[in-house]
Parts: sequence; structure tokens; C-alpha cells
Amino acid sequence: MPFDLRDILLRQNDPTPADGGIPPWLRESWNDPEGFIAALAQHHAGRGAATPKSRPGQHFDFFHDLAVRHADSTAPAFRAWDAARGWLPLSYRELGDRASRRATEWAAQGVKPGAKVALVHGLGPELLVSLMASLKLGACISLLPPTGTLFLSRRLALLEPQHLSAEPHQVPLLKGFEQLLLRSRGDAAPSFTSHTYRPNDTVALLFSPLVSPPDTPVALSAERAWTSALRDGLLTYGLGTGDLFAAPGLHFLQHQPALLFATLLRGATYLHMEPADVERAPTRLTEQPLRTLGVSAALRTALSRAQRGPLRGVAHWFRGAEDALDWESWRDWLRQSELGKVPHTHVLIDAAEGGAVLVSRRHTEELHTGIAPAPGRAWALKDLNLSGQEAASDTGVFTPLPDKGRPPGYVILARQGEQYLFAGTRDARRSGRVYPSSEVVEALADLPFVSGACVTTVPSGGTPGQSKHVLLVFTGAEDTEHFEREASPRRQALRHHLELRLGAEHLPDRVELFPLLPHRDKEGRVDEAWCRAQYATGALHQKSTDPLFQALTAVRERARESVRGTGDDERPGTR
Repeated sequence: MPFDLRDILLRQNDPTPADGGIPPWLRESWNDPEGFIAALAQHHAGRGAATPKSRPGQHFDFFHDLAVRHADSTAPAFRAWDAARGWLPLSYRELGDRASRRATEWAAQGVKPGAKVALVHGLGPELLVSLMASLKLGACISLLPPTGTLFLSRRLALLEPQHLSAEPHQVPLLKGFEQLLLRSRGDAAPSFTSHTYRPNDTVALLFSPLVSPPDTPVALSAERAWTSALRDGLLTYGLGTGDLFAAPGLHFLQHQPALLFATLLRGATYLHMEPADVERAPTRLTEQPLRTLGVSAALRTALSRAQRGPLRGVAHWFRGAEDALDWESWRDWLRQSELGKVPHTHVLIDAAEGGAVLVSRRHTEELHTGIAPAPGRAWALKDLNLSGQEAASDTGVFTPLPDKGRPPGYVILARQGEQYLFAGTRDARRSGRVYPSSEVVEALADLPFVSGACVTTVPSGGTPGQSKHVLLVFTGAEDTEHFEREASPRRQALRHHLELRLGAEHLPDRVELFPLLPHRDKEGRVDEAWCRAQYATGALHQKSTDPLFQALTAVRERARESVRGTGDDERPGTR
């Protein structure tokens, strides 16, 4: 069927039918993705100062379409808030010029089309310039935030990049990879035309926190990245030239570079503030009217703490479908901000899939739970057991197609009459994201008082569908007085160690210390199933206070020491 984009855009804010049914064009877009994307591209090309170079199904020039095409725009590409210097704008022309100069320097250092370039930057101008330079050269990009040392080294080792981009003060985080750093002085003369990607070329290898395990690099094709950015910029966020988009506090790895691509492709302005900056100066966020505001739980909390009154000038806002739906907190915030009559959606975004994968219709007043697969991509409900077959009922694992070679689905979607409901995830997660349990345990391995560790999950008594991640730490045989005296300092040491090596976001919800030794398998690894079962039944607590088990632990500890004595080789399974 022909897709009338003008009519679709005009009807976005129409009231949702009582049955929650989806519009015919959305259903048809799942059946005819190519036709739908072609209609989007035609609508997009008819608006703007210059014609896009990219052609769906043929070729994609990201550098031209995201930077050069908007060089004459009076609106900046990016505005970042700095507490000391105020707003720092980066125009499209300046972005293109700086990126071109950097690309010239990097080309002289060996960056070629297809080379893997890891961009270790926080969200800011330096990231944008390095991102555009990489795309001009035809590189395969990977975004990594400058966080914990182990977090970075583990992912860089798995990625095996040919080059690294980072700011000088971030170099200490990159121990062992310093030789891959690219030098950028910014004084080279721009030269050569930008690279054109073929549809199936890999434009990015991204570490999505929605994928299990989260240190798996997921390939994103040029076709998927460009078409998803086009769809999201036009429909999901409704952006046009000069519009302002802001999403303070959204998870970096889950959402970038998808949000940047969608904003820049449409010639809009990405406004960046940290939630802490919003809390200190909440009026800064809406100094100019916002076309779309992404409201993370962190931003909602910051605005609530600041007791910020009505948010004026917001035309549309969205929240993450994966976030815990704390009804009372959201309702209180809606009343405080007076956004009840402003259209809102909830969206599940995964940058490794190109952008939005689930999008609700626009609603006003109360929050809602209805949602639907994003337009323009085929999908299926697969069996909950991940057998590969389609679900026999109206509940299954949402699976974007084609799924060959892609990470398995994890979102449970339920079909109820003419609408779909987000029914949670297959496994226990933290705000939809995978908790890196194995990395947490690895990060603690060199602490002298840790004889073994394991992470377990327990249901939360608060928001439905949420779980708490509990770190179980075994300290070995210790007398009660010493164990209790050292408990508080050890918890502080654990926290400091995890923040340094993995970043504060990966701290567990609770830490339990036990003066015991964990069971181990034949290879000497901690038996996680045993630890979790013992904790769930309360057995670990009972054993840690039982004199008999304390004596047995001391015997086991002595046996371990004798096996590891001078001249002895410790055999697997002896611990």
C-alpha cells in the first residue's frame, strides 16, 4: 500500500481508540518494510537545504547526511551545558570542519575503510567530532564510555580494535592499549571526499547492555543504522530542522549513537545536560522550547528534588519502556511538571538494533502500558523457551527479523485484542539491562579477603518485575570478633574496588559477607548454583553463625593451605 507520510505525521497526536488498536499503516509497514522506508526517504529528501546522498538499499554517506548537508543551518548540531562556561554550542559547519581535519590526521595514521575504531569518550563535542571523522573515513565504530579500567580492558580485548580515540586525561584508563591511540592536533587541512558505505557494511560494533552477556560486540549494518535514524528522527521523536532534542540521563551504551544519528540526520540540535546539572539549574533545560524530551528515571528524580515547577515548551516527551514503572513517582512528577496534557510515548531503544525497537502510540493524561513493534521492520513472537519456533499463544519473545546471527530476544510481548503489552523480560535485569555478574566477580578476585564471590538475584518487594542483585562474598575461616570488626571496612573496599574497575552503575544492591568457603566445581570455579540455593534458603546465614560449620570451615581452610604449600602443585578441584 502507498504510505502517506504527511497524513501519518498529522495524525500522530490523534486520540488512541478505546480498544488500543494499532493504525493500518503501522501493520502494513511490518509487512512492507522496503516500501515504508522508501516513503520515509522521499519525505525526508523533500525537506532540507541539500539533497541527502544516501539511498536506501543502495549506499549511505553518513558524514554528508549528518553534518555537511546542514552546514548552512543557523541551529547548532550540539549544545552542552558547562557549569563554568555556560552553554557550549557546536555548529554543523564547525562539526564538519573539525571532523574533516581530524579525518585527514587519522588517515595519515593508517585509518582505512572498515578499520575498527574504538571511541572512548563521554557524550560531548569530542565524541561528535571523532564520530564524524570515523564515518568520513568509512571506519567501523565502537562507543565506550571512559569508565572502569576492567570494564574497558575487557571490551577492548574482545573488540580487538585497530585504533583508539580518547582525550589525554583518559589515557590512564587504557593501560595496555596506549599504542593504538590516534593523535589529533586539529591543524591538518581537510581533504578527500567522505566514504560511502554499502548496505551490508558494518558501520558499528556496539556493546549493548541489553544483550547477554553485555560484553558481546553486536554488529550494526549501515542500512539498519541509517534507516532506523530516519524513522526515529521523523516519527519516534518528530524532529525537524532546528528542533531541540534532549534526553538527560539516558544510558550511554544503550542509546548511543542511535540518538545522535536520529537528531543530526534531521538537522536538529542535540541538547546535553547531566541530571545533576539539571537539579542545580532546572530552568536551563527548557530555556528554549524542546520538540522532544527523553525523561529517564534519573532526570525525573533530579527535577523532583529541585522541586521544579511546570516544564514549559515541551511538545512531546518519552520514557524508556524498560524502566521500572513506578506509578506513584511518575504520577507525582506528571502533576508537578504539568505535562499531563503533553503527548507522551514509551519507547524501548537499543542502539545495537539501530534505535527504537518498541514504540507506543502517543497518549496524554495517564501513563499507559500499551506498546507495539517499531514501524518499518518485520518481526515475530517466538517461543518463550527460545526453541526458534513461533509462539503458539499470544505471548512470546519479541524478535526483530531477520534474526539469523543476531543475539536472542529477551522482551516478552503479549498481544491482547488489538493492542500489545510489554510483559517484562525473560531473565532478571536491572532496568531492562543485563547485570554483569561475571565481571563483578572477576573485579574482586585480587582482594585479599575474598575467598570466593557470586551474584544472585532476589525479587524486589517494590516495583513489579524488578529484582535486586546481591553480591555474596566468602571470606574464609575467621573468628567472629575479627569478621564483625572488618565487615564495614570491607564493604567500603568492595564498593571502591568496583567503582574503580567497573564504574558506579555496576555496584550491587546489597553485599552479604560470610566467614565460609564456597563450594567449587571440578575446575575450581565457585559453584554459583550452590551459592544461590544456599542463600535463598537461609542456609548460608545459619552456617556462618554455627560453631560446627565454623570449625569445618577452619579445617577446609587448613587443607587448602597444605595443598598450596611450598613445592606442591594445586590441582583443579582441590579447593
